Amino acid sequence: MLKLSAVGMTIIFFAAAFSLSAAQGGEALIEGLHIEQEEGTVVASFSVKNCFNKKMEEAVKAGIPTTFNFFVTLYKNRALVWDKKIASHRFRHRIIYDNLKEDFRIWLQEKGKEMRVPDLEEAKLYMQRVEGFPVVRGRKLAQGNYELAVKAELDPVKLPLRLECILFFVSLWDFETAWCYRTMRVEP
Repeated sequence: MLKLSAVGMTIIFFAAAFSLSAAQGGEALIEGLHIEQEEGTVVASFSVKNCFNKKMEEAVKAGIPTTFNFFVTLYKNRALVWDKKIASHRFRHRIIYDNLKEDFRIWLQEKGKEMRVPDLEEAKLYMQRVEGFPVVRGRKLAQGNYELAVKAELDPVKLPLRLECILFFVSLWDFETAWCYRTMRVEP
């Protein structure tokens, strides 16, 4: 009897874990990476696809703060030695639901601004989109090939110890995209 219940509990646990990960949908990835260059300024725009799932949306609506970390790095390609890092940035987007005002507060660190939106769908768009981020500003780049690398990840959700034991599935929300690379050429 004891073996049967242990086996049954194991099957239930794996079935629940599988269904939660299957409900997450596709793997998160960077899409639409676009680079513009104009007189010493390199600007990048991109978005993260599949970064929200149903459980994550419910957690945001319940008031759990959620933070996305973005990493943007520019390298100069060199033939005989390793590539040279020209610029490296890390910035965050953070969302929290305000139950009293019934809206979502969003902080966009790279723009240095906070905004409020009434709709979760609009909030998700701001969270997953980076537009016009200045990777290099006011600096003349030498002629040659450069590679821009972009990555995004969910900041781990930290719950009080007792809730971590009960809400073990929170770790299944975690996502981390693969690095997305784009090459650009600087002409004299």
